Amino acid sequence: MNGTRWLTIAAELATTQWGLFTTAQARAAGMHPKHLATLADAGAIHHVRHGIHRIHGAPWHPHEDLRAAWLALDPTRTADERLTEDPITAAVSHRSAAKVLQLGDVDADHLEFTLPRRRQTRLADQRFHVGALASDDTELVDGLPVTTAARTIDDLAADLLDGGHLAGIIHTAISTGRLTYDAAATILDRHSRRYGHPRNNGQRLLEHLLA
Repeated sequence: MNGTRWLTIAAELATTQWGLFTTAQARAAGMHPKHLATLADAGAIHHVRHGIHRIHGAPWHPHEDLRAAWLALDPTRTADERLTEDPITAAVSHRSAAKVLQLGDVDADHLEFTLPRRRQTRLADQRFHVGALASDDTELVDGLPVTTAARTIDDLAADLLDGGHLAGIIHTAISTGRLTYDAAATILDRHSRRYGHPRNNGQRLLEHLLA
């Protein structure tokens, strides 16, 4: 099989995955690592991160690292196969979700995901959280599953994100209509004591954060 055919297979894999595909997907389609190496040498594909490749000409996206890392979490299945799950079992979360959702100005130094079970990684730029995701805990942003503003705020408050950054995220969520004031107060109920306020008093904590 010639190089054109291998490139066609790679391009078909990448069509519904933001121009990306995994080594495992290529292998399942009959490609050998040497075929990927040949395509890479010819500039037809580019290495993005371990086990992830991008077709030449596919547009770069600001969240490409998150997209690639999400694909690598389950490299044998396509994005379409994983996105038909209800609920989604692996999603961008915590600081990474805040960044994707453009909530506040919190730094996102790691690629953070919530997964259904504990998982190890040797990659220094990744961080995994264990948790169940309900159907209404995620939304698609440019095709990428991301925790909603409500779930993201709940997760970050559980992690005791500093009050200044948490306030900025909540303020943005409310001002952009992603979350109501009352809903934010309800979310904060279970975190109020850890932030130095009366137990189950999210209203008091929210007033303090937004003051």
